[in-house]
Amino acid sequence: MADPAVRVVVFGGLRVWRDGDEVDLGSVRRRMVLATLLAARGSAVGLAELIDTVWGEEPSPSAPNQLHRLIGQIRRLFEPELPIRAAGRWVLPVGDGYRLIMDSRACDLMTFFELTASGGDDQRRFERLLRLAVDPPFAGLPEDLLERPAFVAVRAARAQMAVDAADLAIGNPRARDYLPLLEQYAAGNPLHEPLQARLIRLLTVVGRRAEALVLFEQVRRRLAEELGVDPGPELRAAHLAALADPASADPHRPAQLPPRLPGFTAREDLSRALDDGDSPIVALIGMGGTGKTSLAIDWAHRLAPDYPDGQLYLNLRGFDPAGRPTPPLEALTTLLESVGVDPASVGDSLDARSARFRSAVADRKMIVLLDNARDSEQVRPLLPGSAGCRVIVTSRNQLTGLVAREAARPVPVGRLGAAASRQLLNRRLGPSRLADEPAATDEIIRLCAGLPLALSVAAARLAVNAAAKLADVAAELDRRRLDALATGEPADDLRSALSWSYATLTAPAARMFRHLAVHSGADFAADSAASVAGLDEAGTRRTLAELTVTNMLTELGAGRYTVHDLLHAYAGELLTGDERMRAERRLVDHYTHSAHNAYLTTRRPPAATLGPPPAGVVPATFTSFAEAAEWYVRERAALAGAIDLAHARGWWREAALMIVDLRPIRGQILEPLSASRDQTLRVLDAAGAGAEPGLHATLLREASIAVRGTDPGRAYRFLEEALSIAERAGDLAGQAQLHRSLSEIPSLHDDGSRLRHAYRAVELGRSCGEPIVLMFALVALAQRLDEAGDIVAAEAPSREAFQLSLTVGTREDQGMLAARLADLTSQLGDYGAAVEMAEVALQHTLPQDTLIHLPLLALLAEARLRCGDPVGARSAVAAYQQLVGTSADAYVEYVGQAEFDRYQEKADAVLAELEGR
Repeated sequence: MADPAVRVVVFGGLRVWRDGDEVDLGSVRRRMVLATLLAARGSAVGLAELIDTVWGEEPSPSAPNQLHRLIGQIRRLFEPELPIRAAGRWVLPVGDGYRLIMDSRACDLMTFFELTASGGDDQRRFERLLRLAVDPPFAGLPEDLLERPAFVAVRAARAQMAVDAADLAIGNPRARDYLPLLEQYAAGNPLHEPLQARLIRLLTVVGRRAEALVLFEQVRRRLAEELGVDPGPELRAAHLAALADPASADPHRPAQLPPRLPGFTAREDLSRALDDGDSPIVALIGMGGTGKTSLAIDWAHRLAPDYPDGQLYLNLRGFDPAGRPTPPLEALTTLLESVGVDPASVGDSLDARSARFRSAVADRKMIVLLDNARDSEQVRPLLPGSAGCRVIVTSRNQLTGLVAREAARPVPVGRLGAAASRQLLNRRLGPSRLADEPAATDEIIRLCAGLPLALSVAAARLAVNAAAKLADVAAELDRRRLDALATGEPADDLRSALSWSYATLTAPAARMFRHLAVHSGADFAADSAASVAGLDEAGTRRTLAELTVTNMLTELGAGRYTVHDLLHAYAGELLTGDERMRAERRLVDHYTHSAHNAYLTTRRPPAATLGPPPAGVVPATFTSFAEAAEWYVRERAALAGAIDLAHARGWWREAALMIVDLRPIRGQILEPLSASRDQTLRVLDAAGAGAEPGLHATLLREASIAVRGTDPGRAYRFLEEALSIAERAGDLAGQAQLHRSLSEIPSLHDDGSRLRHAYRAVELGRSCGEPIVLMFALVALAQRLDEAGDIVAAEAPSREAFQLSLTVGTREDQGMLAARLADLTSQLGDYGAAVEMAEVALQHTLPQDTLIHLPLLALLAEARLRCGDPVGARSAVAAYQQLVGTSADAYVEYVGQAEFDRYQEKADAVLAELEGR
């Protein structure tokens, strides 16, 4: 948001100017909220985070209201004439939080980050950055606030900028004019070892060696006194450089490290992980294309000054296109020659040469970088015996044996985040090209899925063709992803890089990998993988372990796995037509039977029969409704994909069964109806009258639920059609359920029809022989009587339904009916009974069951207050407010605005009374 009338400054302290005059920012809380929004740099900050930031772990129940007032006051800092409830142009609501819209023309913090990400003349850019941010950001605000992650990130970016500027100055005499500015940054960050190390080196290269040595001693003493630690590798290396005689370099010292990759994108999280720990062996592991080698080379260059006896580099070709890893004996021959030992003077055995290599480097401090290792056995004979050497290994294999036996420290190298991906493209293409096509940039980042090799290939295609549009590359990536990332040169081609890992797999693991291409979920469970591949438990366990060890899959814990998007696309290319169709059928059967097993935990009569699963299909099973609900939350995306797949293949019965079997769970966790509405209507249109009567009627009932909030007339017509089917089939239980659903549709005319449908549902429920159907019909009747104002009459069906739930219902049914009784007894003025039933309901319902919990907490707050328990009332109303902040929209979609307003008024009244005490 650009506005010449407004200027916001954070470096040196938070200050705001409007029309040339400085604005009084007011209270500390107002400053804290404004600072938090600024530190988010355009991202949304949730209501809960803002409250926790300002009020801490135990906020006042009125904190949300106070926060809204603070937001209004902040808005009027920028626009004084803004009406009380207007959002204005600067602080906009996003979900349950807010975001501050501001750019580099209005705020120095935004200028700082824009300059940091830009290219161009580094000398001028860094000088401008150093002068802009010379004073600490957000100075004067509470220390607790400044320790929050967003503020720490700003300070870290400022320090990293100074480090980068110092790196430039060390190698560029023209850039040394800003040495005094760098000294100010270092003085303000006395424990920042990378910055202090750079300043020591810079002082050394400009001939101020004595000052460099004094600075090292000051930093060493401060680290010991304040943190109880010794200087790290970078500081020690800088100290050695300050002490060294430049003429004393050893011309025979090996220096085999490949050059750093131009435009290498540093990964701060991995840099910290590499620098932490004291193991002499570090293994960088990850799938092909994640940038392990580039990261290892960059880190080795950073460590090199601390290892004065040189650096060895060896490509072990463990995942080489030729399929021939370098044998350890051959690798040892190269290593011996590199350290000045004639291999001919050593025996030909692997043990003899391994021992001679260990002897040759025993007294040396060296880096040994073993790149692209196949497995632990290939690496083990190449390890020095001395702790003075640093060994860095990269591999697509997890090298579990090396970690277990040699105590190697594994550092997983995964995908880049969106910000780091953008930085990589920015360094390869320049900021102006990205700025010209921001949407296409975002799409390329999404489609490359954080894989550095994919991003580099995409950037290379754009770099060699200056006239190419980012949008064209993004469109090609979307159409044919792996083809768009082909270079024609196998060493740098993504498909080739992935194929080298695939080629090392055993036949069962390769088959499992191919079959997982049909899985649409972002992650999946071991049982679904077993079904897709048609393997037994032992075979599944072996193949998943192999795919995990080779980083073709990532284990997420608790028997769940994920596959990288581009590996998923590659697997899809390998799957033949017949093989794909069989795998897809097993996937759909797996989720159809799993969803049916989940439905059976509700104890309700099923819409259709389902025989045993086909051979090789291992569906999930459940011991309780709560367990089934947890499974659904984990598998929601995969289930949606399975339903779409069944629909696309014409397996409409399976698609319909999954939709109707999942309805009870979706209702309990208050999933928005919009999440499955379109899918439900598509399946209904496709299956139609071709389904058996019971399933067709139930699918129509499900469709009516999906549209009743947006089109009650259509919902009513769906139910009338379903009722006609059930009547022709003589299905009394189905008729009872449909009359119950008809009673729940908002009436188009106030003709008493909803109550009549409820009475008819109860009548049919008593006749059908299904007690649980009667239980739900009684609930509907009680609700309609309550709505009609006859609370006394509503009590009897509510109590009868509750008693039925104790014998035929699930624990969650009992909770739902206890909540119903809590509402009725509260309306009847029996607040003690209301509290008792509300607490039963909270104990018996799922934590995520907002449909029950939201009204229940409002009722409980009121009942506790009337029973003389203000502390309990305050706790309940606070929990209610928190739930409203995340779930109000979904609740309104299910039950309507009027019902929500009823409970909101109760909560507001309780809060007002508590604050008036």
